[in-house]
Amino acid sequence: MMLWIAAAAIGIVVVAVLIYKYTKTSKYDVVGFSTYCKICGDKINGLKCPKCEQKKTDLR
Repeated sequence: MMLWIAAAAIGIVVVAVLIYKYTKTSKYDVVGFSTYCKICGDKINGLKCPKCEQKKTDLR
């Protein structure tokens, strides 16, 4: 019985936080995704930069 009460309380807190974040977010905000590498600045087509990935794994 106590587990159900704890789960319900956690759920209510999570929903309250999400509603708060939704109300504070501007309607013009969008989720962005950068297509440029953070290290070298080259444009990438996937999640990893091929140039920087080779530098990490190179043991020379």
